[in-house]
Amino acid sequence: MSNAVRYDYGTSLCSVQENRKLIIEDCDPDTINNELRAANFVREGSKFVKKRPRLRTRSGRNSESDALQVLSVRLVDDTLHVEPSDVVGIVRLVPGMSVQVEPKVDWEHVIQMLLTVYDIDRTQSHYGVPLDELVSSGVESARIIAILAINYVHGVRTIRRKGFIRDLNIRRRDGFEGLGSIDVEQTLMNHATGNLAPTWIETQVEYANPVNSAIHMAGKLLLRLLQQDQNGHQHPRQDVLLSMVHQEVERMEELGIQSSQKEIGGYRRLSLQDLPRQRHYYRRAFHTSQSILSSTLLGQAGGGPEELLVDYALSMNKLFQDYSNRVLNRKVDSLRQIDYLDQLSEVKCKPEPPIYPFAGNSEARHQPDHLLTDGDQTLAVLDSKYYQAGKNPANESASRSRMFAYAYLTETDRMAFLCPQYRNVRLPVQHTGAEIEVVSPDGDFTCEDYEEVIRKYILETLAITYPELHVFEATSDAHLSLSGVSEEALSEVHDTNGPFSISNPATFADRVIAAIAFASYGPNKPELENQGQWTKSRIKEACTKSDEEDHPKYPQHETTCIPIYDPDGNEDHGTVTLHFLRSDQEGTSVSTEGPFPLM
Repeated sequence: MSNAVRYDYGTSLCSVQENRKLIIEDCDPDTINNELRAANFVREGSKFVKKRPRLRTRSGRNSESDALQVLSVRLVDDTLHVEPSDVVGIVRLVPGMSVQVEPKVDWEHVIQMLLTVYDIDRTQSHYGVPLDELVSSGVESARIIAILAINYVHGVRTIRRKGFIRDLNIRRRDGFEGLGSIDVEQTLMNHATGNLAPTWIETQVEYANPVNSAIHMAGKLLLRLLQQDQNGHQHPRQDVLLSMVHQEVERMEELGIQSSQKEIGGYRRLSLQDLPRQRHYYRRAFHTSQSILSSTLLGQAGGGPEELLVDYALSMNKLFQDYSNRVLNRKVDSLRQIDYLDQLSEVKCKPEPPIYPFAGNSEARHQPDHLLTDGDQTLAVLDSKYYQAGKNPANESASRSRMFAYAYLTETDRMAFLCPQYRNVRLPVQHTGAEIEVVSPDGDFTCEDYEEVIRKYILETLAITYPELHVFEATSDAHLSLSGVSEEALSEVHDTNGPFSISNPATFADRVIAAIAFASYGPNKPELENQGQWTKSRIKEACTKSDEEDHPKYPQHETTCIPIYDPDGNEDHGTVTLHFLRSDQEGTSVSTEGPFPLM
């Protein structure tokens, strides 16, 4: 909690980065306790704590114990020492004063994380919507509105998947044409009285009710916010968010759900108690809608019960964990797409899997953030650590001990801490073959750089078991260059009599140069010195290379070769790299020769 930020008491909006200390000076010790209680702080020992409930409680915990701590405050003489946790947003400190908690990484990347996590419909944790006082305090609201839109669409899509609250109206109608089922008893009575027309039982579904209307009205107001361009600042991913919200509002209107501006007061007075107990999946959309309807973004100051709805914060620690798991699974999927041997079908990255150390005892358990598994085998255990810049989680005793416990219980020797703001570091564990790696972008955090280092780690881990992946990855980065062979043929990569055979090195070298010369991305033969003979010679020499004992390094009956051409390999005509796959009783090994420049 170094580098404390100081503000005078009465400042309407105080800005501080998450996990940093904020000091409010010149407070009145006689009245500050009452003011903190008025802002919904609760005293715990020598400090005051402000918590907010999550929309979905974790399994095995009640809502109070699993509440999200937003701020903690200690009174020291006439100053308030305010400490935010790993949350971002705007939180009421005392009446007339709010704290704006800024993320460690840029807001742009926070929004991108949310958009990534949003794609997972099974996300359980709540990402809050801090809206109060945004306009009156002159705060740029675009980033908060983006969070709001993501929550709204996610919540409404969950409702649409599980079912909107509806009323079933049953009516009977006589006639020879109708829909529904026939009331046989009434129809027979009709016949007895001379009326030959059957009686139809028609069920009409009515979705128009106050809760659905409140969510619809919030969607219309959210569209208005997304369409505004205040002071030239557009909202992050405005086009995507606007389209998603508009689509959900239209789908509600197709069900006959409408709302009226005149009824906003009634919509605001709704509470979760107005929802049927079995409709718990309404919570995200309902809370988000209430935040929109009671926020000062609409020119209506919140007050009383509504203020509890808008005073939420976004948990960055949980967001980074969910985001990391989403990225891990995306990278596994992307590697599965280049797996021409279909070896990765059972590879998964499990989020928060429970590990029970004692047979028959479900009370004792461990729960790492992520496990990379291949069927029943654990390939790596990974923990997300949303730490401040420059902090190495491997140096922290508690984190390190938990990681060793996870590795021991899952019988893996590969461990990784996923961090946003450190650097890539490999730490071999002494006297074992195990290794801890800190996986992090080396420079400033961006989602693109983070996702790239995650992909690299996943590839290296999977390639220990499936070394062919390195070759397949190389073909996706550059060009497979062998005349008469396309990437689909990589499924025959181990066939020593197939397309990648090196039984005739001279012919193989000719095929490599021919493929490059006839490709749109390569030079023509006349452009090469002696039509590429120098490079051909290097390829033949590599295929017939001997080891230290003068044995063939790449025996033709055990080895295949995949030539990869990189047009950007040098300044003239590019380079060729040869990837040799040798399969014997000990398994498959991959070796490379080159790169050889085309001359």
